[in-house]
Amino acid sequence: MTEAESTQAALLKMAQTIGGLVASVDTLTRQWRDQDEKASLGRRDLHQKIDAFVGDLRRLEGLIEKAITDIAIMKPIVNGVAEARQQIAGAAKAGRWIYWVATGGGGAAVLWVASHFVTVGWK
Repeated sequence: MTEAESTQAALLKMAQTIGGLVASVDTLTRQWRDQDEKASLGRRDLHQKIDAFVGDLRRLEGLIEKAITDIAIMKPIVNGVAEARQQIAGAAKAGRWIYWVATGGGGAAVLWVASHFVTVGWK
């Protein structure tokens, strides 16, 4: 083999090696680009999920604030109902006492009238 042929062979081998390196770099670049694109898609999906979650939290916050307002409006009504129940229970108890006193007092009055104005004798 002549010197020109050996140089040509070395250049051919170097060209093949450089071609292999170029192909490897292209492959790695493509892989990095694909990974970067997938990562971008993943980050976008994550941001969309976080944005949706934040929206849900804001709606929930609004609902809770409305519920708190409604409860604040209802609290005096509920307290009034509780007081009315206590008054009803007290009135019922007082009514029972009045009934028993009136019934017992009425019975005593009938007995007193009977003992003072009616005479019972044997025939």
